[in-house]
Amino acid sequence: MKINYIKTVGFRKFKEVFETELFDVTNITGKNRSGKSNILYAIVNIILGTNLSGDDKVCIINKKCDASYGELHFTDNKGIKHILIRGKHRYDSTKNFISLDGRIVSQNDLISFYKDKKLFLSIINPLYFLKKKPAEQKELVDKYLNDICPDNLMETVYNNLDEQEQKILEGIPKDIPTYISEINGNIKQIENLISSLNGKIEYAQNIANEELPKHKIFDKDEELLIAEQELSYLKTNDKIVDEEKQKQVVEKLKRDILNKETELNELEKEMTLGKKKYLSIKNGEICICPTCNQHIQDESKNTTISNMYNDLMSKYDRKNLLETQIKDQKFKLAMERCKYHSLEGEPTIEKEKRITMVEENIRQLKQEKQEIEYFNNELSIKEKNIENAKQDIDKFTKEKQTKNHLINNLSLAKKVAQKLYISYIEEKMKLAKQYLQDVNVKFYSVLKTTGEVKEDFIITYKNNSLADLSKSETMATALEFANMFNKISGVNFPIFIDDYESCVDYDFISKYANKTQIIVSKVEKGNLLKISDGNNKDNISKVA
Repeated sequence: MKINYIKTVGFRKFKEVFETELFDVTNITGKNRSGKSNILYAIVNIILGTNLSGDDKVCIINKKCDASYGELHFTDNKGIKHILIRGKHRYDSTKNFISLDGRIVSQNDLISFYKDKKLFLSIINPLYFLKKKPAEQKELVDKYLNDICPDNLMETVYNNLDEQEQKILEGIPKDIPTYISEINGNIKQIENLISSLNGKIEYAQNIANEELPKHKIFDKDEELLIAEQELSYLKTNDKIVDEEKQKQVVEKLKRDILNKETELNELEKEMTLGKKKYLSIKNGEICICPTCNQHIQDESKNTTISNMYNDLMSKYDRKNLLETQIKDQKFKLAMERCKYHSLEGEPTIEKEKRITMVEENIRQLKQEKQEIEYFNNELSIKEKNIENAKQDIDKFTKEKQTKNHLINNLSLAKKVAQKLYISYIEEKMKLAKQYLQDVNVKFYSVLKTTGEVKEDFIITYKNNSLADLSKSETMATALEFANMFNKISGVNFPIFIDDYESCVDYDFISKYANKTQIIVSKVEKGNLLKISDGNNKDNISKVA
């Protein structure tokens, strides 16, 4: 592609009409802020509709204008001449348009001329490429190197592996970086499982290494049996049995009398309160129902009074009954106490003491026996746990060995895949190097900690990193990439060299102007904007 003519109206710095011819080598000179960069902006904006970074949202219409007009005359790579016009309105997008050779078109219709926005910007504005992140740089280089890579390049590299290495890979991976990434993921997952197994083994070993005491034996069964027989004999004595029975009769009468006295006290309180309310309602002092607390109507007053009277009489009858029962039971209690005291005596007291001692001894022996049985049961459970733990250790150790073996196989496959990938990348680097002179590109790096191959994109110029380059060396680097993209993609876009005065040690024009249109911008202090033919200094297109 060669750009022959540019015309703008209301575009960036130039409010009025600006137009100029462009040549095989175009020199643009002038003082700072004279409009030199407008040429580059105009080319990019008319073709792409964007600014120099590819952003189509930024408005580059002159601040004093509502709309801009851009016209570009160019010759495509087939030698056909075209006129491309782009109009853009600041406020009304319906007035935006693109015209190609007198016909309204869309942006998609122009793709055949610039092929790829990033590619176009990387060539016409070389520093665009160097400002991108390494991943984006690699993506673009890979994309167009693939266009010139032989279809069987990967197969050729794979065939250079020995037979054992080919067997390990079991064929060419479809996507080697993804294949390696999946292996890393699988190894990490298996390592986590091994870590879990180590924890289980350690836990099982702690159980298996526990030292257990011996089982205890309860050797007092005979003593317990004798004590139980003695207790049985003591409790079969009739006098003691009768005394115990009589004691229970006395205690029961005491409880019954106490319960009835409690009920009688509560009943007397209720009767006192009920009688007071009854008289108040009957004498007309209050008219509130004692049950529901509602106001009593005259027609229901008599019914309420009658109900309250009946309730009081019922409670009175119950009171009389309780008093009679209490009196009778107290008399009976006195009689039963006499019987109980008649059964008491010194021999009986001694036997009760002995029964108490024997019962306590039996309780202690049974408790001791129960504690020994509980201890032995717990010990048996621990012994079973230890046996299970030993079996688990064997099981987990075998699983760990299997998984370590799997990791070894995966690591070997990863190593071969990395070797294949490195060889493939090195072959691609050779293709790129055909179009690069002092620039070198490294497509991968090796991690020092693991030795793992990591996709990367490292650019050096004469073995110096980008961060250490001078302005002219940076421009030289950018131009080598622009030339490489032009050659491997076949688009042959113009190259715009900005700040040429800072690159006096490099003859970029003679180096790149043979088959590519070169536009050179150079600051000349105090001079007006001047556009001229670099091959014919007398051929001046524009002075402003």
